[in-house]
Amino acid sequence: MIALAALAGFAVTASAQVSVGGIQFADRAAAGQITLGNIRGSFGVIDYDRDGFYDLFIANDIGLPHRLFRNVASTTVPGGRTFQDVSAATGVNDADGTSRGLAGVVVFDYNNDGWDDIYQVGHDANDTSGLLYRNNANGTFTNVSIAAGIRLDDSNPLSASSIDFDHDGWADLLVVNVGAAPNKAVVLLRNNGNGTFTNRSDLLPLTTFGALTYAHGWTDYDGDGWVDGIIPFNNTIPLTIKNVSDGNGGRRFINATTASGFTFVGPAPMGIAFGDYDRDGRFDLSITDAAVGTYYRNNNGVFERSFPFTTFFGWGTSWLDADNDTHLDNYQAGSAGRSNIDLIQKNNGPNVNGQITWTDARAALNIIARPTQFSAVIDFDNNGFDDIVAVNVGQFVSVYHNQSGSLPGAGHWSKVLLRGDAPSGVNSSAVGAVVRLTSSGVTQVRQVTIGSSYAATEDPRASFGLGASASVDRIEVLWPRRGSIASRTQVFDGPFAADAILSLTPNAICLADFNGDRQVNDEDFVLFAGAYDLLLCSDPEQAADCPADLDSDGLVTDKDFIRFAAAYNALLCP
Repeated sequence: MIALAALAGFAVTASAQVSVGGIQFADRAAAGQITLGNIRGSFGVIDYDRDGFYDLFIANDIGLPHRLFRNVASTTVPGGRTFQDVSAATGVNDADGTSRGLAGVVVFDYNNDGWDDIYQVGHDANDTSGLLYRNNANGTFTNVSIAAGIRLDDSNPLSASSIDFDHDGWADLLVVNVGAAPNKAVVLLRNNGNGTFTNRSDLLPLTTFGALTYAHGWTDYDGDGWVDGIIPFNNTIPLTIKNVSDGNGGRRFINATTASGFTFVGPAPMGIAFGDYDRDGRFDLSITDAAVGTYYRNNNGVFERSFPFTTFFGWGTSWLDADNDTHLDNYQAGSAGRSNIDLIQKNNGPNVNGQITWTDARAALNIIARPTQFSAVIDFDNNGFDDIVAVNVGQFVSVYHNQSGSLPGAGHWSKVLLRGDAPSGVNSSAVGAVVRLTSSGVTQVRQVTIGSSYAATEDPRASFGLGASASVDRIEVLWPRRGSIASRTQVFDGPFAADAILSLTPNAICLADFNGDRQVNDEDFVLFAGAYDLLLCSDPEQAADCPADLDSDGLVTDKDFIRFAAAYNALLCP
């Protein structure tokens, strides 16, 4: 299903704004046009009322209420948007939440009812953590932390994320603790699919050290069809947890730090972002730290350290195509404790030697130096040019409104919003999905990530700059669900008009469609029979390369044949 969303945007201010290479921002908060107050926590970008405009949940210090701001039409700027504090009306400022501190915010639909919920790490003075607000689909939230089983004891986390690690159609939680005892550094909360979670940290590799991490994230770094975790700890210990088969139809994680190439992290890693900045189809890694940043290029499934540019003591970070020229730029907030001008490095694309060059475009933010910490990307006015929100510690929350669309030569754009459902076997948030968009011969890739920058949830829509191209030729989505990579891949053929938001939903699950043509026929039988004769997958930990293993237990048995026969007799996928 494909739907187009309405567009709206701020009127362009006529002040003396600086632009660099086609990039220009205006801080609406510094100008007094949007007021979010003095708040000290991470962001959760959420369309809690499903009106198509994204709102902001912002965590706060212990003793201060968390805040929810609704995205509404501006009464002073024609065609513009602003934010209205609805914390009290929605119930997110309850006493339990107020007793819990700042940091990680996860926006995800944990109960698959189509309405996004809010998890916040929520550490309190008694070393308990975990705050979960269920969206009641009527403009209010209910605190279900205890009933859902996400409340942790002896726990002091800063960061959390969500992923459907086992492709069962339900989004799970990963929480990383601060100063935890060995084997409590990382906590996996598996979604039971009934509104509750179970602590399944036994599925994680053992950790023999205490931990401190401000941010972590997920990406399928080796392209095997299963998403893996990237966790940088503050004591310069990197950790890659690779998603593998447990041999019994489930999934577990092993320590694959050395094999992944992610073997170095700088001092005090603060923020993390995944983006394909060189357009080779794989996700590269940006980590801010107390030095000049740590960067990795994904070289055919192995991370290799790279040195694209030099930065500073940074915190939140994001990849975004600020000017929609098809090349991902890098934003960094920095930094709490000192005043720096936040940074944007403009990606100029490859030069004549094939090397990507960068331009320091921080002046285009049009701000003064401030002690900035948390940050997130959000296109709050739906004009197709991504905006940025950032916490200036002890001061105010900046709203960097992207003005690049008003400059000559501004690029076209396309945004893709994904939503899963029960028949498709895809979690409602579609977290973990990978989107490949092709326009005028250029293919770009994005992933749906929950838990990035400095422990934030950013705008969930996959945002693509199209440059001069006025249409999209093709969109390919790899959905996070059971089955081979081919059967999980869905192609949406264009052309689709540029400068629009596309809403895409998955087709119903069809495990026996090995070649992805939405039919179960003799071609699929030949593929199935070839694997069935082997009886054992060539590599049980590479389930995506063993399509006949329909129940993902690492074996090809009669149980799989019965499943295939039922689909084969139907001839056509549902």
